Amino acid sequence: MGDNHYNCPVVAYYSELLAGNMDSLSRTRFLYPYLNINSEKELARGIFNCLSAHFEGLTQSAVRAAVRAGMAEYKRHMERVYAEGRRAVAFAKAHHKRIMILAGRPYHIDPEICHGIDKLATSLDFVVVSEDSVTENIEPPMLSVLNQWTYHSRMYAAAKYATEHDDTQLVQLVSFGCGVDAVTTDEVRAILENGDKLYTQIKIDEITNLGAVRIRLRSLIGALEERGR
Repeated sequence: MGDNHYNCPVVAYYSELLAGNMDSLSRTRFLYPYLNINSEKELARGIFNCLSAHFEGLTQSAVRAAVRAGMAEYKRHMERVYAEGRRAVAFAKAHHKRIMILAGRPYHIDPEICHGIDKLATSLDFVVVSEDSVTENIEPPMLSVLNQWTYHSRMYAAAKYATEHDDTQLVQLVSFGCGVDAVTTDEVRAILENGDKLYTQIKIDEITNLGAVRIRLRSLIGALEERGR
């Protein structure tokens, strides 16, 4: 869905960061080859070239079979995610509830990071879905930035989805002073506002309790009610 298919540079090189900065891991053998996960053939070749130097008896056919199995399981996983999204949307429509796309990054599901924001949103009568679960057939919108990060692509597609559905709002989570969030926040805001939607951002860094988040979400509800939505 992006112009390129890169992962976040911080996440991609975290193993090297740990290996170079934690004395407690000095005896741990880290393997961090550069792998192309968008091609089964290249992925299998890269894994084999890396692991065969450390594990005797490893065969290319075994690695190829493992990669095929992994890719098939990933496909099944995403199908389950999409199915759950469809179920949640159908539930919201049947019970006349607002839908909230809680958009962010994979590590935001860690309870020590998100602080139960999803549960707070459901207590305010939102049906909460992830950006992954509603963007199965969404074409990426026209952007004013180079769209080269995979997670960003999902957020942009989710913002577009929100503009196409009156009952859906998007709330963007940002955290840890992430540098590339300076790009995503402006772009997500532009997509939403061009589609006559409200933009709501929650900075997880600043949370000590959920009181501020509750006020932010109640303000969103108030603004939606003023618009008759």
